[in-house]
Amino acid sequence: MRKSILIKYVGGELSPQEELEVLEWADRDEANGIYLARLKNIWISQHIPQGKASASEVEKIMHIIREPHLKKPVPDAGSGYRIKKWVFWSAAAVVILLFGAGIWLTDFGGGGPQKDLLANLPVLSYKNFETSKVLYTPKGVKAKLVLPDSSEVWLNSDTRIEYPDKFDSLVRSVTLSGEAYFSVVKNPDRPMIVRTSKGFSLQVLGTEFNIKAYDNDDKAQATLYSGEINLLREIGNRIVTTSVTPFQTVVIQTNVPGRNVTKVMKEHPKDEAAWKDGIIIFDSTPVSEVIKILERWHGVRFVVRDKEVLNYKITATFNSESIVQIMDLIQLTSLVNYKIDNSTVTLQKK
Repeated sequence: MRKSILIKYVGGELSPQEELEVLEWADRDEANGIYLARLKNIWISQHIPQGKASASEVEKIMHIIREPHLKKPVPDAGSGYRIKKWVFWSAAAVVILLFGAGIWLTDFGGGGPQKDLLANLPVLSYKNFETSKVLYTPKGVKAKLVLPDSSEVWLNSDTRIEYPDKFDSLVRSVTLSGEAYFSVVKNPDRPMIVRTSKGFSLQVLGTEFNIKAYDNDDKAQATLYSGEINLLREIGNRIVTTSVTPFQTVVIQTNVPGRNVTKVMKEHPKDEAAWKDGIIIFDSTPVSEVIKILERWHGVRFVVRDKEVLNYKITATFNSESIVQIMDLIQLTSLVNYKIDNSTVTLQKK
C-alpha cells in the first residue's frame, strides 16, 4: 500500500471503496494495522486546535479511552471479514491532553522493533500553549518545540525541557536534560540561559547550537553553529565562564571533580546535530556509547553477555534503518554477535 494513499486515508480524502481497501490492507497483517494507526496518530497531532479543550470535549476523550468495548474486534456486516477496530481506537486513545502542561502529546506506546515502522514519518511538532511548562520526548520519539519568544528547539529522544509560560524581562531561562538543537531568537538585552542537571549552564544571545547533556552520561557537550554562547560553571564561590566560537565543540567531563572542560574543533561539526535529520553517525564510537544511543532511538534494552564487547569501536552511518538492520551491519563488520527477543537485544563477542 502506497504511503500517499494512507496519508489521504487518515486525512479523510478517499472514497468509501478506497477506504475499504485500506482497511482490508490494515487487517491483513498486524504490522500494517499498527503502521496505519500510528500514522493516524501523527496526523491528529498536526491538526489539533490552537486552544484548550472544553470540559465536554475532555470528557468525550476520556470516555473513549476508558470504554473497553471499543478495543474489541467488530464484525463488518457487509463484507464478512473482521476489521480490527481496536487498532484505530488504540491510536485515538493515546492522543491525551496533558492537563498539567497544556500540551497535546502523541505517545507511540511500547518499545521494540515495531517503532521502526515510523522511521520515515515526519518528526512531530509540539506547540506551547499558555500553561505549557514541561515537555518530555520518550525513547523512540523526537519533537519540535516553539518557546514563548518564538525560539525553536528540536528535542532528541529521552529528553526533558522545562520552560515558563512567559519569559521575564531580564532573562529567558529553560532547563534541559537530554539532547536538543536550539535556534534562539536574538535579543541582546535578554539572554537565554539553558540550565542542565550536569552542573553547568549555557548563556545564549542569538544562536544556533546543539547541546547534549543526558543524566546517565559521564560527559556533556555543546557545539556552536552560529552566534555566541558562554559555558557557565560554578566552581567554589565563583562563576567560571568559557566562551565558545562557531563550529567549536566544548566537552564537559561531568564525572571529574571540578568538571574538566576542553574545547575542540571537530572535522565534521555538523555531525553532532545529524540526529535532527534522522541520521545516526558512529565514528570509532565505543559500543558502550552505541548502546545508549540505540536504546534512546529505538526504545530497546541491551543486555551484554561479554563485557569486553563494550570497548569495541563502531564506525558507521545510519539513516532511518530499523534496529534489526543496524545490528545486522554491526554484526557483519565487527566482533559482535547479537540476537533480539521482543525489545531486548543481547550482545556477545564472536
